[in-house]
Amino acid sequence: MIPLLDDHAHPFPLTADELDLASLSLSVGAASASRRREAAPHRLVLETLRRDLAALLGCAADDVPAARADAARDWPAYVRRLMGDAGIGGMLLDGGPDPLSPQRLDEHAALAGVPTWSLLRIEAVIDPLLAAGADGPSIEAALRDAVAAGAQAGIAGLKSVIAYRTGLAVDPAVSAADAYRSAEAGDPGVPVRRRAKALRDHLVRRTLAQCADLGLPIQFHTGFGDAEIRLADANPVLLDDVLRTAEGAAAQVVLIHGGFPWHEELAYLTVVRDNVWAEYSLANLFSPATTADRLLRLLDLAPADRLLFGTDGHGSPETHWFAARVLRRAWDEVRRRAGGAARDGWWDATAERVFHGNAEALYPLRR
Repeated sequence: MIPLLDDHAHPFPLTADELDLASLSLSVGAASASRRREAAPHRLVLETLRRDLAALLGCAADDVPAARADAARDWPAYVRRLMGDAGIGGMLLDGGPDPLSPQRLDEHAALAGVPTWSLLRIEAVIDPLLAAGADGPSIEAALRDAVAAGAQAGIAGLKSVIAYRTGLAVDPAVSAADAYRSAEAGDPGVPVRRRAKALRDHLVRRTLAQCADLGLPIQFHTGFGDAEIRLADANPVLLDDVLRTAEGAAAQVVLIHGGFPWHEELAYLTVVRDNVWAEYSLANLFSPATTADRLLRLLDLAPADRLLFGTDGHGSPETHWFAARVLRRAWDEVRRRAGGAARDGWWDATAERVFHGNAEALYPLRR
């Protein structure tokens, strides 16, 4: 089995937790809890996940909760079983609003039995300072220092969820003065995540320059996400103006999640921008039945040395396992459907690249 270097995932519990299939949902928040449970029996993805788990655990689909609870009594053995069955050979973890300490990262590596590296989410620095009323120059300095410290500590790269904040239409012409003024114009009635667009745009451009200097790739969330995102603001082509700047052209930029539903737009950017990579994750978790269709659309246009695979696993480790299995099935289907379009040697070499080779070449995997 070709090992998967999962280039985008999130932490999983270090001690046994209860598996709640309904929690795998794009509908978030306490107000949606009852709807998530009502919808769960009617979602194809959860039926597929239950079927796959039943096969792994050697039980009937209806007996999955009990069989999983029994298997999870030895949590380290169970997590390693999942990672081994999925062929996950390493993970880049985004701690979200709580950056992972080296100790926490080591704990995940020890539990999973595979190497792990961290991604620093820039909004984990920006948002708390905005909420606390910090001024623009202070936020800029804090972000610059955090990125430098992360590079020194051995992070694999950065990540931005500006798509969730003020959108991917980053204005490359915004001045520092306008950026700093936007930090001071906070409206208490506007959530922090929607404040200070000019400052956020300015910081993206400054961070791209810093990433180029440090040799750190930066991931951008593109395409769909949970209910907090405004999907119209998440089309990857909206980033093109900033990608055309000197800073945007110098940094290594990874557009993650396949840009769902804008796969062709994302693939196009990898063709016309020499420093852009397309990454496929998240959609394999929520729309597994058509993952092969999307992978083929990406591969039909994007150079194979610019395609990366991830899981976006989050919460229970079954999500990492399931998303990796979906990717493997989808890849096999892509090869069956389009096998005649290329030599067998090309397909073999491409599989090695997209599952781990491209990520190994792109990310500084050290610690």
